Amino acid sequence: MKIKRKMPMYIAVQLESGNNRVWLPLPASKRKFASAIEKIGGSNGDFIISEYNCRVPAIGRGLLMDTPLSVVNHLAARLNGLTDEEILKLCVISDSDCYFIHVGQFIDYTFRTSFYKVLPGVTDEEKLGARFIAIPKQHADDDAIKQLTDHRAIGRKLSIREMGVFTPFGYLTSEIGWDLLPTIRRIPAHLDLKGFLGEEIYGNRQDCDE
Repeated sequence: MKIKRKMPMYIAVQLESGNNRVWLPLPASKRKFASAIEKIGGSNGDFIISEYNCRVPAIGRGLLMDTPLSVVNHLAARLNGLTDEEILKLCVISDSDCYFIHVGQFIDYTFRTSFYKVLPGVTDEEKLGARFIAIPKQHADDDAIKQLTDHRAIGRKLSIREMGVFTPFGYLTSEIGWDLLPTIRRIPAHLDLKGFLGEEIYGNRQDCDE
């Protein structure tokens, strides 16, 4: 799967203290975080997260506001390391009925991208059946399918067996299934942005658009 242009992803947090605000692009080091807090005069811990700016498939402001800042910082670092092909897979997942709903699932995806497969352009059962039957080795070795000749019937049987889903991008499968629980992974120390009193830092979810 190849794409011709870079698909940027971006997460930034707005920190606020009194009437002072500053945008901090993520991932951020502890040093940059402390510098941003000092810039708005919140060095004594008197600051809040007032906003997020996010350009990531299926991740909105509400989800980030419900997530500790250190976890969002870890997410941004993990997303930053994805290849264009892995980002495209995430776009396909986000456009399916099997999209992720917890930040932990997005982070977990970045560790397990090879478990997800996309067949670009295969958007329905008939196209999946036609593609499958065009590969002689697969067809000859599959007793449950080799007697079938109707492409749509073949595609239907395959998608049921593989628990695959069709999207406008293509056909999507997962070797680890779709009923994934949120995964909690250890946050690297250099990305662990704690408050000055050691508390987790959440955003202010009041008036959050859903």
